[in-house]
Amino acid sequence: MRVLSRFLIVCAALLVIVPAAAGTDWSDNFDSYAAGNGLIGQGGWDGWDSSAAAEAFIVDSISLSTPNSVAIIPTTDIVQEFAETAGDWYMTSWSYVPTGSTGKQYFIMLNNYTSGGAHVNADWSVEIEFDSGTGQLTDHYSTSTTPIIYDQWVEVKIDIHLAQNTYDIYYNSAFLASNAWQTGGADAIAALDLFSDGGSTVFWDDCSLVEQPGALEQTTWGNIKTIMQ
Repeated sequence: MRVLSRFLIVCAALLVIVPAAAGTDWSDNFDSYAAGNGLIGQGGWDGWDSSAAAEAFIVDSISLSTPNSVAIIPTTDIVQEFAETAGDWYMTSWSYVPTGSTGKQYFIMLNNYTSGGAHVNADWSVEIEFDSGTGQLTDHYSTSTTPIIYDQWVEVKIDIHLAQNTYDIYYNSAFLASNAWQTGGADAIAALDLFSDGGSTVFWDDCSLVEQPGALEQTTWGNIKTIMQ
């Protein structure tokens, strides 16, 4: 009877730690697209406000995972939309900025975005500026800076916690800044935006949005046996 009671307690505890319904992981390494083609209309990518003029292009001249990456040219403003409203997430993308680059390029995430001309309610959460004029990468919201690393693939990682309304930025595995996810926006991950403000061509590869493990995944049989003892 005592063992049964402990078993029921464990079952009740598991019910408490079961995480909310999982979101949908996403990734794109651009390798399934034909080199030379535009990205709009493939893999869920669209131009900002569905503008064809915001196009990016698939290239096989450089990549992190072979054979392709995406080239962000001076007129690019390419968007991938999401619909995540809960949970903890990692957004990871790899950047390549060539020596001799000019102008400004941006890595942006939004908590509210609707394509097709209805972006009046768009709300920015992450805005990271690559300014080759100064050689600095700058987090817009904290103004924290770090030197741009040129001529190699460098990870940009955003550690997002929607319930806590926080996120951390890492560049090349080094912490850069921590900010509120939204201030007057939405508790949601709505879009990734790779944008050039006239900056010369840079490259991105192996982009992903992955939900972090919840409490259930972190529970082991060893933990359960400890509770039952």
